Amino acid sequence: MKTQTTTIIVDQYKDAAYAPAGTNSYKGLRIHALPGLHTFLAELLGKHARPGSTVLDLAAGSGAMSMRLQDLGYAVHAADYVKENFKPREIKFTQLDLNDDFSQIFREKKFDAIVASEIIEHLENPRHFLRQCYRTLAPGGIVVLSTPNIQCSASLASFVRAGEFLWFSDADYKLQGHITPLSAWQLGHCLGESGFKTRWLGSFGSAPTKMDGSPRLKLLAKLLNMASTIPAAQRGEILVCIAQKGVVSP
Repeated sequence: MKTQTTTIIVDQYKDAAYAPAGTNSYKGLRIHALPGLHTFLAELLGKHARPGSTVLDLAAGSGAMSMRLQDLGYAVHAADYVKENFKPREIKFTQLDLNDDFSQIFREKKFDAIVASEIIEHLENPRHFLRQCYRTLAPGGIVVLSTPNIQCSASLASFVRAGEFLWFSDADYKLQGHITPLSAWQLGHCLGESGFKTRWLGSFGSAPTKMDGSPRLKLLAKLLNMASTIPAAQRGEILVCIAQKGVVSP
């Protein structure tokens, strides 16, 4: 049996290249994220990076976020492992395995911002990924990052019931490629040890549809939410943060 050197699960995204975009889309480009998340992330980026800034969209998928950012006036470069899924020909694209040392590819060009939407949970080593992001950013550059929030009450309820965080079941592993759950605590350490300073930490989304049809799970989630000391702004379904590149390289 051949030993895998890197765990990469992308069959769903390869299939998506040939499937209709569906209703969760932007200009006919499928959005591989919770509805509304891309809009939320773009608005956050707008508070920290002016139009005209150079932005690297990592794990760009179909190109929905890349196109949105270009429409907002950013100079966008997109990257993804599944090249056939990326559609906008007017946006520069590079095929990358984000488990690798991808900063070497961009050593001649540093970006003002990186958008890493719903990707870190797909990767083997979050610290390596963030160090590569650090080295790809210009001084003072920012990374806008999102990942499923395992500390939201719905996810904690799922863990209590079945030992699985929300979006991190065996089915999610095999279909979505979600292999690395991260708490806010873990993410904070990963960012700090990679040279970043967290500028903002929050969340997006509420009441996950995965709890529909399970009154007991909803009740448990409600009770856990009532008992939680986590700031209310960080209890949404998707954990979101903005971090800035520090002065000293890790």
